[in-house]
Amino acid sequence: MLASLLVGGETIALRGDLGAGKTCFARGLASGLGCDERQVSSPTFIVLQRYRGARIDLVHVDAYRLSNPEQLRDSGLELGAHDCVAAIEWSERVESELPADTITVSLVATSATDRAITISAPANFIERVSWSMRARPCAICKAPVAFLGETKPFCSKRCRDVDLGRWIDGRYQISRPIEQTDLDED
Repeated sequence: MLASLLVGGETIALRGDLGAGKTCFARGLASGLGCDERQVSSPTFIVLQRYRGARIDLVHVDAYRLSNPEQLRDSGLELGAHDCVAAIEWSERVESELPADTITVSLVATSATDRAITISAPANFIERVSWSMRARPCAICKAPVAFLGETKPFCSKRCRDVDLGRWIDGRYQISRPIEQTDLDED
């Protein structure tokens, strides 16, 4: 769910004890960004790894072996680059190098199989999340569509199929050149 709200340029600080699930969380983040999560492993011995995503790339960093925060800067990682999201394990070791708008994900093992996850984010990100999660009308019947609905942007499979039928019938045509205002969301 977090990955669906990212647009690129975000830095995510992953915090938690050894075995808390930081790398597992990074795998889920990779999956949500369209990366192959099977490729994601702890980058401890190489410090950082970049995974190509269908939407946005993920740069997965492990700061555990860095002896000082400046080594993160020297690694070549450009925090805030809009073509990727940076997820940094053991981020407390490089705190001074993190941008002010860093999203912090804290993981605590509550049992062998359960984790408590707390996400802290700056106000501008929370505003974007609130805006993204509000109900939108179905593209066909205008009924409200749940944020995590399986048929989004449609309220049901029926409306999704109606839309597909309209595409197949050629009812959707662009009658003029597309302008930037057509692409801007309200």
